[in-house]
Amino acid sequence: MLNLTVETNECPDDTYFKTKDVSPWVDIDGVLQVVDGRGTRRSWGEPSVSSTVTQLTDTVVQVDVVGWHKHTISPVGGCYYFVLLTNGWERKMGSAKVVKAAKAAYETLKVA
Repeated sequence: MLNLTVETNECPDDTYFKTKDVSPWVDIDGVLQVVDGRGTRRSWGEPSVSSTVTQLTDTVVQVDVVGWHKHTISPVGGCYYFVLLTNGWERKMGSAKVVKAAKAAYETLKVA
């Protein structure tokens, strides 16, 4: 069973925002903070962010973030991984061995 609480934060209500403004993080209490939602409608549209949390294994979580603002040609965001270590959750790169193993295990379960 996954021992992780996820809390959703509002989308930045700015015409422009940076990837760091919508990247997920684990706060001091061990809660995964993600950004999700839409900003105020404007003549050009509205800023928006969608974050999807996927449990790959009991100790690895993937967060996919897709954000749009006024001048995005491609989405802002990316794919983030969090691994449960003895001292709590830590963000890791997709190239980390533990993340690669978790992704492979998850894909194997999806196929079966």
